[in-house]
Amino acid sequence: MYRLLTTLLGIVFSVSVFSQGELDEVRVVTGNENSYAFLLNSDGWGLNYRHGKRLDGFRKRLLDFDFAYIKHAKEIKTQNPYYENQKRFVFGKLNSMFAVRTDIGIQKEIYSKFDKGGVAIKYFYGIGLTLGILKPVYYQIVDSSIVSNNERYLYLSEKKFDEASIHQVSDIYSRASFFKGLDETKFKPGINVKLGLSFVYSNIYDALNAIEAGLIIDAFKTEIPIMATEKNNQIFVSLFVSYRFGRVGIRNKRSKKAKADGA
Repeated sequence: MYRLLTTLLGIVFSVSVFSQGELDEVRVVTGNENSYAFLLNSDGWGLNYRHGKRLDGFRKRLLDFDFAYIKHAKEIKTQNPYYENQKRFVFGKLNSMFAVRTDIGIQKEIYSKFDKGGVAIKYFYGIGLTLGILKPVYYQIVDSSIVSNNERYLYLSEKKFDEASIHQVSDIYSRASFFKGLDETKFKPGINVKLGLSFVYSNIYDALNAIEAGLIIDAFKTEIPIMATEKNNQIFVSLFVSYRFGRVGIRNKRSKKAKADGA
């Protein structure tokens, strides 16, 4: 993940330095923004919707909504070696964690794009609320088996992870359906802080295309019980890279020639 982040930043900076072409003849001031993003985090993935309200020529007020899946750092998928073609599972996992975030913040442009082939660089920050969503994980456990007509039949039950009765990977046949335990979902309120850089490279005035990279910190009042076999966290710190796309309004569009004629 860290190598990917470094590579993307290097590519974007290279484009910014070397791709500036002939200056455009049209001067455009953009307005409000409505955009979406796919996030790849160091501890999972996420989706984002953003509304940006233009405050002045360089700043926007941002309202962000995130939905994210957050993994424990020690999650490793495995499989019972005695059974083939079964669903992989994480040994010792108690809950799958999702997060819904609502943030308010500011974005400021620090390097403007002077032509259609250029790159604008902006930084942004925000603070807001996080709602942690914990969905219990169930496993299919082999209770007993019989052999009849040279065929082995298994009697399975669906259980949560319990260190007293589940001691090793071979005790688990497979993971159960994701929907098992959905009615036992619990919610954990928290707060978050988000910091990042945005590299905007759109070639169309009212379209937004950007690569973003940054840091997200989610903090909760108590530890979040994701794993039974590992230490759980109260604060989650993750790096992210994302691809953002959407639309922006245009306030004015005036060519240099028209401006000169009107002078």
